[in-house]
Amino acid sequence: MVMALIATLALAVPNADYDSRANDNDNEYSVEGRGQGWVETASGREPASDEPKDRYARTDAVMCGTLGAEIDAISGIVTAPGACPEGKDVVEITVPCEDDEYELSALWVQRVQDDGTYGESEQLSEDECVSPAELAAQAQRQFRSMKIAAPEATVQGNPPMVVNVHYPAYTSATPQDRTVTLLGVPVVIRAEPTEYTWDFDDPHSAGGSTLTTTSPGRAWHEGDPTPDSSWVGHTYSRLGTPGDDAGTAVDDKGNTYRTGVAASLTTTWQGRFRVQGTSTWTEIPGNVTTTSTTDPTTVTEARTRLVCDDLDAGAVC
Repeated sequence: MVMALIATLALAVPNADYDSRANDNDNEYSVEGRGQGWVETASGREPASDEPKDRYARTDAVMCGTLGAEIDAISGIVTAPGACPEGKDVVEITVPCEDDEYELSALWVQRVQDDGTYGESEQLSEDECVSPAELAAQAQRQFRSMKIAAPEATVQGNPPMVVNVHYPAYTSATPQDRTVTLLGVPVVIRAEPTEYTWDFDDPHSAGGSTLTTTSPGRAWHEGDPTPDSSWVGHTYSRLGTPGDDAGTAVDDKGNTYRTGVAASLTTTWQGRFRVQGTSTWTEIPGNVTTTSTTDPTTVTEARTRLVCDDLDAGAVC
């Protein structure tokens, strides 16, 4: 049987050209390469690029045959005029894969010879089906190095904030995707926010400074009920002792206040991945975190006093 290879090789090799050809040997695929792995310069012969000497590519192979019983089990018939001798049909060699698997094309290498030329292409592996389990370790490494944008964190309230008021806290965290190639397979890696730990920079209040929740929180809008402790948020109840605690002072009217109060949010992200074109997600062990910080603000006391004017500046006494 005459074998042929239809290939487009994306091999960035300077001064080298590639084309496909069929030979008369059974069960052989070949890609012909011409050119040099080195270039001549004023300083002598140097590597043509910083790329590794040997060039690798994945590409499907095809065979030339007559449609009939001999190829009934081979699917994916394709048209490639001139690829095969007259009277022969081009049939793509494929591997039946499960729905959640990916068909990985055969791996080829063209090695640089001692004289600087590229030798004949060698087939290193057959077409194969790659399962999510085989990609798991690669996906985990990619997830750990994934650049996840830290979501914005907000503690809702106009400065200065006032003690004994519950201020809602919320974040804009949403899933983030990245597409990578693992073992020659296009894979989508997703980072999903799963847990939120707030530090409200409040070492003095009895309720503590931190809150961990699985909810991203929500903002208060006109018409909503008054935020209380059931909302993701925080109540500053004490400001510390002026003169003893850093940032705590008293103004000229006797009001205690604390400056430079900034909340921080640590978001925990869980990873998942799926082969592009499939719908099955696979969990990635472990997690990563990001940290967001709000702008500094001031927290002060709300002191009461009697006045003779109402809110509309009308005298009442």
